[in-house]
Amino acid sequence: MLHRICTIVILLCALGTSAQTYRSINWSGNVYLGASNMMGDLGGSRFIGSRGIFDYNFRANRLAGGLGLNLHTSGSFSFGLNFLATRLYGNDAFSKLAFQSQRNLSVRTDLLEADLLIEYRPFSRSKGFNRFYIYSGVGGMYYQPKAKFNGEWYKLRELGTEGQYLTNGGGPYSELDLVIPYGLGYKFRLTKSTSLVLDLGFRKTFTDYLDDVSTVYADPTELLLSSNTPPPAVELADRSVNGMTTGTMRGNPDKNDSYHIFSIKFEYIIGGKSGDGCYYNRNPPKTRSTRINQRKMFTK
Repeated sequence: MLHRICTIVILLCALGTSAQTYRSINWSGNVYLGASNMMGDLGGSRFIGSRGIFDYNFRANRLAGGLGLNLHTSGSFSFGLNFLATRLYGNDAFSKLAFQSQRNLSVRTDLLEADLLIEYRPFSRSKGFNRFYIYSGVGGMYYQPKAKFNGEWYKLRELGTEGQYLTNGGGPYSELDLVIPYGLGYKFRLTKSTSLVLDLGFRKTFTDYLDDVSTVYADPTELLLSSNTPPPAVELADRSVNGMTTGTMRGNPDKNDSYHIFSIKFEYIIGGKSGDGCYYNRNPPKTRSTRINQRKMFTK
């Protein structure tokens, strides 16, 4: 999977270079603030497990922020480095689904992300729409799900709430994973060198443990006796009122978790020729036929 993604990124970079229409190069930096929302097994809409944007719940929004650096090498393509920090949240109390209400789990997940992005402006030659863009790329994330018990926050990965540390548990899930960012946005010019950007980004992950919930309930007796499992694991694995039977469904392993970010960015152009203004506000380059016609006008 990783080598395929790298191949796609290389091909897109080559496409961006070959499609270059402007000779000048611009750099820009941005800082942004927004909201994150986790599409996982907890809370959400009437789904057990993520269904992407259809599982959105406003009460799960949490603050997100970051910064980025971009290289603009043409009228249509840009390449960027992006950093994000947020705290995802999920709570079964947000759902009206009977299964989730009875399950009664909640989680907060501290997350750090770094991405390499390719931005494409499909209407770069169209006045008024040249500030619209789409993007994708590849990145990595560090995530740490936690839950609160008796006033203290516990790192759920270390507890093995689904029996990861038991003899046949398979070991803990990784705290580092691959992420595929993609999204769209629109840039509003403020001055020749600054812009305000509205950005909606989605994140495809390859883990079902952003919220520490994926498979089935482990045997509480085995969790309690396991030398690698502290006592809170039993309470945090099953927080239902009447208790769940060992082996019954705790989450949906067929759907990986995801999250999305809505942000407002402030972008500043830090390179390029004086007077160029924003890279997406320049007039499209003249075609060869246009230059020939202009020369004919002055030679008549």
